[in-house]
Amino acid sequence: MNASRTLLLSALVGLALGLTVLTGGWGNLYNETDGQYGGAAKVMAEGGSWLVPLNNDIPRLVKPPLLYWAMAGSMQVFGVNEFAARLPGALSWCAVAVLTFLLGERLGGSWRGFVAGAVMLTGLGTFTLGRIVMPEPTFVAFIVGALYCAVTGADTGRRGWFLGFWVCAALASFVKGWHGLLYPLAIVLVLMALDREARRRYLPILSWQGLLIFLVINVPWYAYIEWRFPGYLGNLIYGEQIGHIVGSHAPATDYTNVPRWQFLLLHVAWFFPWLLLALTARRDSPATSSSLSRLVWIWAVLVLASVLLTGQRQDYYAMAMWPAAALIFSSRLQGRIPRWAVGVLAAVLVAGAVFCIWGVPKLTGASSTASVSERSTAWNTVVNFDAGVWKSLWLTAVLAVGGAAIAAVAAVIVQGKARFLAVLAVAISLDLGALSGTAIVAPYFSLGTLEDELAQFPKARVVFDGDIDTASSLLFYCDLPVVLLNRNPNQDFIVRKFGIGRDRFVDQNQLKALWDGNQPLLFVAEKRDHDKWANLLGVSGLRSVGDSGTQVLFWNGR
Repeated sequence: MNASRTLLLSALVGLALGLTVLTGGWGNLYNETDGQYGGAAKVMAEGGSWLVPLNNDIPRLVKPPLLYWAMAGSMQVFGVNEFAARLPGALSWCAVAVLTFLLGERLGGSWRGFVAGAVMLTGLGTFTLGRIVMPEPTFVAFIVGALYCAVTGADTGRRGWFLGFWVCAALASFVKGWHGLLYPLAIVLVLMALDREARRRYLPILSWQGLLIFLVINVPWYAYIEWRFPGYLGNLIYGEQIGHIVGSHAPATDYTNVPRWQFLLLHVAWFFPWLLLALTARRDSPATSSSLSRLVWIWAVLVLASVLLTGQRQDYYAMAMWPAAALIFSSRLQGRIPRWAVGVLAAVLVAGAVFCIWGVPKLTGASSTASVSERSTAWNTVVNFDAGVWKSLWLTAVLAVGGAAIAAVAAVIVQGKARFLAVLAVAISLDLGALSGTAIVAPYFSLGTLEDELAQFPKARVVFDGDIDTASSLLFYCDLPVVLLNRNPNQDFIVRKFGIGRDRFVDQNQLKALWDGNQPLLFVAEKRDHDKWANLLGVSGLRSVGDSGTQVLFWNGR
């Protein structure tokens, strides 16, 4: 290992640890997947079942348990806190950055590897979507690991690397689902179909030993859950998996869908600022074609196309192609980035800051911030924040853009590799701004700010006006049972078929009885609905003991 390669790889690892691990405790966990995974892992860490993840005492079986196990183990070491919850995802991003480096190095040397890894690590999407506690970071790490094993096996002819492909693909599947195998296997098979030489070199990847490894890792848990809850597999395949493929009209897919045009436009933001510069940078040498470069393009196109063709998608569904995008961008970014392109970047940053603080509130016309359930996607969040929320971010925007602007000035002055490093400083400044911004607006997406207030009522029950997804941060920040108001319990397979957790659902008449009872009751609802609930509960005014963003915590005074 030469000194230059060692320095570049060490710098990338240090950057990855600093940006992901050291910032892991920054800001509350959000609702949705943050709370769902954090809450279930908390139960495991505190002595609950490790085979049946629980959310609000109801089995949550839509995903296999590997991420829950990693988070629960982290919590047993570091305690139940945000850092421990985010640590597995943070380490996964570090692994993705290193593996992207190694693939980039095979494409064009250690400098290209560093460029690819840094681009993967510092794209704005990594610090918005990638920071969410969900399977994707770990899923992506194993996908990249599987493809790296396949490439190394093809280059060296050692069958052990091909078995490594199956191990990584099996673990990706045990994090999120069986497409953990389908993605890398489809990428390799398409490459083999298009490239005769690759067909010969990659053919040993198709082995019964590899398939056995996959089955041994994945089948036992699914078989156990089917034994415990008969009909689970049928519901999983028809409702969860086929439902997402065919669209939101199918069972169990009533999530807010992201239209294709929004999904693509959002990826311009997720790849910022690197996409802008990759379109303008000049290669130092002509583009080369190889089996690996073709694999990278197949990887990017196959994942993106599959997501666009499905009927149901969320903002983060194409994360598995982000390392491929970084590798593609690196073919140009390792060369010469024009001064004028850096100037354009600086102008975009300043214009973006001005637009966010003054332009967005006026264009959206939001007189008040929409409810939590109405801000379920990144796009809906942007258009449904009121002017006050945007103005609360002004200092973060100024500091982030200010730091980026200083780095942009440096990027204009220097040239060559130093210019890339200066632009990297721009990206880091923006990433830290994104981290700060998500922490500032956390009350609008999390009930973690009510942790102290909830702890004052250790014997209370909590009623939430909404579904468990938008209440999920409560599962992490308090130990009280959460009762859902006016939700259909039959939407959940486990509740519908086995009756588990049916007592966690009430209607308005039952809420009135609970409110008038002798037990302390806490009620979480939107502030704008105060009068509605006061009239229904028959009180002149509801007593508030805390608020978080657009939501407020009411108490019945018992």
